[in-house]
Amino acid sequence: MRTRTAKACVTAVGACVLLTCLTGCDSNAQTFQDDRRFPFGGRSLTIDAHETKLTVLNGSGGEIEVERELRGTAAKDGNASWSLEGETLRLRVDRTGIVLTCESEHRVRVPKGIAVTISGTGADTRLEGLTGDITATLSHDSALRVVGPAGRLRLRNGGGDITVTEARSSDVRAETSADGTINLTFAAAPRRVEARAVGSVGITLPAGPETYRVDAAGADVPSDPDSDRLIVARALDGRVRVRKEL
Repeated sequence: MRTRTAKACVTAVGACVLLTCLTGCDSNAQTFQDDRRFPFGGRSLTIDAHETKLTVLNGSGGEIEVERELRGTAAKDGNASWSLEGETLRLRVDRTGIVLTCESEHRVRVPKGIAVTISGTGADTRLEGLTGDITATLSHDSALRVVGPAGRLRLRNGGGDITVTEARSSDVRAETSADGTINLTFAAAPRRVEARAVGSVGITLPAGPETYRVDAAGADVPSDPDSDRLIVARALDGRVRVRKEL
């Protein structure tokens, strides 16, 4: 007869095995890669991405180029779809049932200069080298990273961090909820920056003679009330740091 201790051990092992089956990675999972091109003549593009890691880059010509890599459950027939309807590109991956492995990544190349709007859930998003205006709204625990933007930025993340590097954008607004942090680094002096986070906020401005009106507690940059450049930073539970590169 099994003792209570033995029964408890069997139960615990069973629970661990079940948890592994539900969340673990299968090294032998099927991987599927393909690409597609969509003719495009619009001046703005909305990318509606669901449950997939997303990278958006500059392309060339009048088309949208999409590469995708699907692994495990995501690679099965009917579990992933892509379509362009008007100026909206939809990228969807469905994760249902018992999932051993379900990973996906999409790389999208867009014509230079077009405005891009991102709506995403469930995975990290990276936007690199885009020259048009960017509006991005993410949810859940996903990170948003923007590298080398030149156009206006409107960024909101419902559960993760926002990181902007090498920005030449003159007008930036960034906001996070939950415990998300914001870090903004500029390669050219901006005209207006507003950053509001529950976690910490860091803003690094380029070296130069430009002055700023600074509305931020504990900023290292002195505030010039006559400047036409404005920096606003708020952090509900974290630290605010505004500084200039040396």
